[in-house]
Amino acid sequence: MKYLLGAILLGLALTGCTSTPQNEVVQDKTTNNTPANIQVIYFTGPMDLTLELKSSDNFETAELVDNSGKVHHLKQTIAASGVRLANDQGVSIHFKAGDGVVELVPGKPISITEFKKQ
Repeated sequence: MKYLLGAILLGLALTGCTSTPQNEVVQDKTTNNTPANIQVIYFTGPMDLTLELKSSDNFETAELVDNSGKVHHLKQTIAASGVRLANDQGVSIHFKAGDGVVELVPGKPISITEFKKQ
């Protein structure tokens, strides 16, 4: 009896493995021409400092634009916590939970706070 039950189960398993699916999946060949998802964070600091940080790759790279219109291209670097981006000219920004520090001139940190632009 035990062998008969084992043979039936084995037969069912093999039958299930060799059956072909009835439904075919057809992939639609459309192209997506929408622009990349761009994230923008705005910061403010002392003496009317305003900064705009834009990224299209989840802040692996970003553009930091100050209120004078100067653009700094930054890359993500190692941070103990939060997000830190920097470039070879010494410009950096490090932020977490709405607060941060920016260095537009190496060695001169400026405290900044995130704000929501309307």
